[in-house]
Amino acid sequence: MILEPVLVSLERKGLTESSHRGSAIIFHSTQGIIASWGDPQKVIFPRSAMKPLQVFTALSTGLSLTNEQVALGCSSHHGEERHIRLAKKWLSQYGLSAEEHLACGRAQPQKNEDHISILENSTNTVLNQSSYKKRIYHGCSGKHCCQLAFCIYNDWDINGYFEPGHPAQQALFSKLEHLSERPLEKIAKDGCNLPAPAMRLSSFARALSKLADPKTLSHIEQKAALQIFESATSFPFLTGGASAPNSLMTAKSKNTFFAKNGSEGVYGCLIPSVNCAIVLKIADGSMRAADTAIAGILDTYSERLKINATGAKNFAKQIMKNTEGEAIGRLLWMGEKLNF
Repeated sequence: MILEPVLVSLERKGLTESSHRGSAIIFHSTQGIIASWGDPQKVIFPRSAMKPLQVFTALSTGLSLTNEQVALGCSSHHGEERHIRLAKKWLSQYGLSAEEHLACGRAQPQKNEDHISILENSTNTVLNQSSYKKRIYHGCSGKHCCQLAFCIYNDWDINGYFEPGHPAQQALFSKLEHLSERPLEKIAKDGCNLPAPAMRLSSFARALSKLADPKTLSHIEQKAALQIFESATSFPFLTGGASAPNSLMTAKSKNTFFAKNGSEGVYGCLIPSVNCAIVLKIADGSMRAADTAIAGILDTYSERLKINATGAKNFAKQIMKNTEGEAIGRLLWMGEKLNF
C-alpha cells in the first residue's frame, strides 16, 4: 500500500493543526498521466464528480436537453430558487411529480435564507422537520431529472430507474467501461439512491479526459461532450450554488475549466484547452481539503494548463475564520511542486 502524501494542511498560529493526505492526477487524453501525487491506481468512488459522465451517457443516446438542464443534471446543488424552479419545469415537461417520481431522498435547502423562505411561505399549520423536506430540494435532484428524461427518451420504464439492473444504469456502466478502457471495480449505492460505481483514480481520469478532448469520440458523443462543458461554464452556479467552491472557481475561469466536486473528498476537472482532466481524492473524505487541493493544482499550474485560475487562488490558501469573522488560521495546498 502506498503512503499517500499530505496534500493539504490546516495551520493555526504557526502550528499544523491537521493534515489531509490524498492522491491526485493530471491526465492527458493521449499522453496519459503527466503529473501525479500519491497513488494513481487507488480505487475510489467518484460519487458526484461522476455526474458529467452520467449526463454524457444520456446525451450520447440522442437525448436533447437545454444547456441549463445539462448544467443542472451535472449539479450537486444547494436547493436555491434557481435550481428548484428549473427542476420543476423540467419534470413538468413529462407530466412528472418530484415527490412521486424522483428516487432521491427528501432534503432541505442548504442555505439558511432558502430554508427560512420555505417556512415563511408554507401553508402547513403544523410544521415539523419532515413537513418541509422535499425530494426536489435534494442536491442530486437535477441528476435524477436527467435520469428520468433519459428513460422516457428511450422508452424505458421509469419505475426502478435507480436500480443497477435497469437499462439506464446498465448504459452508464457500459459507457464508463468504454471511456475508461477498464472494467468497473464494483457497484455500491450512492447517497441519493443511484448506483455508485467504483473506479481506479487513473480510470476515472481517463474517462473525463475524453470529454475534455472529444475528437476521438463518435459524432454524437463529441456533441454531448462539447455541450457539457459549454453548459457548465455558461451556468456555473446551476452546478452548485452561489457559495459553492466548484461554482465560484468555474465562474471566474473565463470558460477555461469546469470543476465538479463529489462527496468524500473527490474532484474531477475538465480542461479542454490542453486536453486534460484532473482528478483527486482526499483520503479522509474532507471536502474542505478537497476544495483546497483542486484549487492548489489549478492555481499552481495555471500557466502550464492554460487556464484562468483567478477563482481558485482564495481556495488554494483558504483563510479560516471564527464565528466573529476573525481570521484564525488557513488551509494550504501542500502538494509537491512537479515539473511537467
